[in-house]
Amino acid sequence: MQSESKKYEEEIPSLLWGLDPVFSAFARLYIKDIKEMRESKQVPGIFFYNGHPVRQVDVVGMVVQTKEREAFHSYGDCPGTPSSLKVLQQMKKFQEMVSQKTKLEIGDVIRVRGHVRTFRQQREIQSSCFYKVDDPVCDVQISRMLELPCLYREVYDKPFQSPGAGQSGPEGLDFLVQTLHEKVRDFLLENKIQTFYQQELETIHSLVSLAEGPKSSSSCQVNSGSESSSKRIHSVFKEAIKKLQEKGVVFQKPGTSMYYHVTDHDKELLKVTLDVIKEDCRKPRHAEKGCHFLHVLSCVRQTYNPNLDEVVMQRVLELLESNSDIVSTMEGYYMAF
Repeated sequence: MQSESKKYEEEIPSLLWGLDPVFSAFARLYIKDIKEMRESKQVPGIFFYNGHPVRQVDVVGMVVQTKEREAFHSYGDCPGTPSSLKVLQQMKKFQEMVSQKTKLEIGDVIRVRGHVRTFRQQREIQSSCFYKVDDPVCDVQISRMLELPCLYREVYDKPFQSPGAGQSGPEGLDFLVQTLHEKVRDFLLENKIQTFYQQELETIHSLVSLAEGPKSSSSCQVNSGSESSSKRIHSVFKEAIKKLQEKGVVFQKPGTSMYYHVTDHDKELLKVTLDVIKEDCRKPRHAEKGCHFLHVLSCVRQTYNPNLDEVVMQRVLELLESNSDIVSTMEGYYMAF
């Protein structure tokens, strides 16, 4: 069971929830714990048990009363509110079987899977599916009650730690950098950012909270324990942007420290590259096969950026090809339409 101190522990960033297997599973929890789970402050409808994000549960219980909306309360292991099944029924036999399995009466034992939610200040389960369980000697319920202590011991009672969060030194930093660089990439591309300073990214709350790592962990420090939080965050951002440079997502021009261009949205770079291919493909030596990658790179370096990396050039050519502005005639050769 949850201790009082862990009920209100800091949430891990929502980007990391998918790394916890419990988040994608139908959690089998005691009813007492389902009622006491706290709702996320980041995403309403997500609940936390001992650090584990929970969005759907699997419960078994006995119907002790029915109402118009087929609500039920549990005896033992399962309160909730199952929704009616909407099934395309093509055969009478199948229709009767569905009716038999889903028509609830007092004393029926049923199994429910669904999402946890709060309705009128009470915790309930909005079912995605449910069915009656044939359990005259309570075998199903006994088996479940024997299974739950093992699940709690091996999974639920062990607070979730994201990979790298419990590691010190390079391992913990590598995980933060890897996670942040993916989030920064998505932010830049989705918001069509053309240029940016690193300091500007460090004002985005969702990115900063990710760079900080789980607040409950004190081991994710970049250098010494006395280093300030702002310096640690700055260092993580710097390494994340460096990884984006290595993949050609962003680049710099000479003499522009901390100022970056986003490759996908740099219209000038795309235009210069396309113009080089169009012009040179008119020449006899390039008319048949097109322009080689290294030739295009050399020309763009001369006219646009002498320090342009090959990986950036490759990304630009892929973008132009995906937009049907150019076509690759053979490996490493490109021709404009």
